[in-house]
Amino acid sequence: MVTSSEIAEQMKQEILEDAKGGVIPETIMTFADLHKYVDANCYGGTEKLLEDAHDAAPDTEEGHTQAWNRFCGLVNPATDEVDAWIRAGGLAAALAEKSPQ
Repeated sequence: MVTSSEIAEQMKQEILEDAKGGVIPETIMTFADLHKYVDANCYGGTEKLLEDAHDAAPDTEEGHTQAWNRFCGLVNPATDEVDAWIRAGGLAAALAEKSPQ
């Protein structure tokens, strides 16, 4: 089972790639800012995680609610971690580190 930290690391790499590729500005200051340019909720393979959670759940309202709660329990901490990384200058530092001098 994937962890929130693993999701966050994948999100960071995908955000970094999008910033280097010009999909999002390098000056993003928060996770919420990403939504102006992309569906940020799709970073980190979250669409597949949600699909897998629903596929594994019983096809009942309770089953879908439990699947959604498990999904949110994984993804929300990942999003919080990525937001903190961006706010602390992690994206800017990673971009500077990867840039040719």
